[in-house]
Amino acid sequence: MKRILLLCCLLLPLSAAATDTWTNVRPGIDWLHRTTGGSAPQDIQAVRIDLGSGSIGLRASMDAPGTERGVGTNVFANSVGAVVAINGDWSNGNTPVGLAIGNGFVWRDHYSNPNIGATWGTFGCDVWNGCTIEALPPLPDIWWYQPTLPPHRYYNAIGANGLLLLDDGVPLSGCFDGCAGDSCRNPRSAVCLEQDGEHLWFFVADGRRPGAAGMTCGEMRTLALDLGCWDAAMLDGGGSSTLWVDGAIRNQPSDGSPRTVANHVGVIYTPNPDAECPFAGGAYCDGSVITTCTGGKKVNQGDCGAFGASCEEQGDWAYCVNYQCPGGDGQGAACLDATRVGSCTDGVYSEGDCGVFGLACGSDAGGTSCMDPRCAEGPNTAFCLDASTRASCSEGTYAESPCGADETCEAGVCAAPGDDDDATEPPGDDDDSTEPVGDDDDLTPPSAGAPGRPGSEVDGGCSVGGGESGWVWLLGVVAVLGRRRGLRRPLSARG
Repeated sequence: MKRILLLCCLLLPLSAAATDTWTNVRPGIDWLHRTTGGSAPQDIQAVRIDLGSGSIGLRASMDAPGTERGVGTNVFANSVGAVVAINGDWSNGNTPVGLAIGNGFVWRDHYSNPNIGATWGTFGCDVWNGCTIEALPPLPDIWWYQPTLPPHRYYNAIGANGLLLLDDGVPLSGCFDGCAGDSCRNPRSAVCLEQDGEHLWFFVADGRRPGAAGMTCGEMRTLALDLGCWDAAMLDGGGSSTLWVDGAIRNQPSDGSPRTVANHVGVIYTPNPDAECPFAGGAYCDGSVITTCTGGKKVNQGDCGAFGASCEEQGDWAYCVNYQCPGGDGQGAACLDATRVGSCTDGVYSEGDCGVFGLACGSDAGGTSCMDPRCAEGPNTAFCLDASTRASCSEGTYAESPCGADETCEAGVCAAPGDDDDATEPPGDDDDSTEPVGDDDDLTPPSAGAPGRPGSEVDGGCSVGGGESGWVWLLGVVAVLGRRRGLRRPLSARG
């Protein structure tokens, strides 16, 4: 079904009336072809994808030369059966500049060359179609970044041009392609998320031919806003800009044919769920065998036992658990000795030494933590230094507080005789103890266990895991990740 809308809009400063042609490609997938006139005419192809559909999954290139890596977008789309696909990251030959994860396999770390720029964009999604667009610093500054572990659990990801187009609905400035300001018009590709996190756009502006002037970076930002985007990032442009929709490249690549590019990202449509997928997105265990589905399609199956690991489920997610994980728990931590901690996040094992930071390792009912050596009774405890002074430890952070004039300290509680209402609250209550270092809503805790890099991290030099969260942060590193872009649906709302 097609519908043609003649719109008088201000998409570009010099544009005339825009003609929009919409085509429903599949349920939840709508294709827009927009043309404008004027002194800088535009030819734009865009696709809006409903990420909430249980029949839609995403798929980025794997490290498969000749079929997914270093091929045209058309070759990639045909290889993976994508209904929609777009070119990916800038590249050096057939190696993308930024992060590359395809079908759960990381084959390119986030970029490590600081000469590229201050940041580089990343577009990543988990198996539940929870996607984010963020800007990250060079790899040396984020050596702990583990995108396949919480909080992201990326299953597919591509890098994006170093400068985001939009951040929380706000247009940014600058252009990475060497142009002075926003002066250069070129063919350009981009990806964006609407504010609800449930709708994704791929879009391409053609250029370098009559009827298609191309866009500046500023004009791409205006286009992204016009489409309803909230967070947006540029992909590779020029002759690399290609958009595949329903069996064909729909734009006109400036090279005359689809250029070979390092990686891509596509949309898979599965009208009827595979028999092995009891849910639209997630993973489950059958003994030691783990099966992963996205968009109702089985995308991976493997035997954890082949690596000496077991399979463990957490809600609608499952992972192989390294045999070294404390107690066999894929989200656990334990003290190995007075200072060393062994921990697992999503079954990935790592070790760290609290002693490097002058801290000890301790465990109690609240979890296992690197802790101040004065927290001898555990990282989440309270005790009396004397009759008038209370000491407390919250996630390993030590604090002292005097009791009131009419209070005495007994068993870690300041209270007036016979007055339980005035008792000091238990450890962890911010009214009575110092806020733990790193307890900041603006900080995203890093994930644990980067293979080949220093073991784990600590949030403020103390917490390694506690309660039911099981997240492990060792080695005293507090770093600011680019905030997550988009929204991830709660387990109860997924497939």
